[in-house]
Amino acid sequence: MIKINKILVPVDFSEGSALALRYAATFACEYGAQIHLLNVIEEEVMQAGSLSDTLNTTDKWEEQNKKLLEEFVPKELNNLDIIKRVQGGLVYESIIDYARENEVSLIIIGAHGRSGILTTLLGDTSYAVTRQADCPVLTVRPTQRTFIDQPETV
Repeated sequence: MIKINKILVPVDFSEGSALALRYAATFACEYGAQIHLLNVIEEEVMQAGSLSDTLNTTDKWEEQNKKLLEEFVPKELNNLDIIKRVQGGLVYESIIDYARENEVSLIIIGAHGRSGILTTLLGDTSYAVTRQADCPVLTVRPTQRTFIDQPETV
């Protein structure tokens, strides 16, 4: 029997992460799972604003991404249990740590790719998460055949 309680969807606001959210919504409806959306602001970007940040650049980026994350969820998914989080750090490490700390059952991550090289096929972040996560990882690409119904707008 498959038991999925929490699904993590790393969000970079790409078409791939929008598709990953659609998959997560389908699984959440089927298994009664909670969805965790995680947007990670690159550590280099966060640190750039940390040295006497009189303009509060870091806070502005974080607030901007929180707003984008709110807008990222289509209205038809508002009835689902969705937790939204923005944090700074190394992207793949933050995803893996978040999944571990929150006892995530499944990570669904958007991947990209146009060539035959594995890291290019999955994307560096997707590849690292797939290799190092403690839970199953489903990678999805907008250009591949899917097994979920998708509405016209994602």
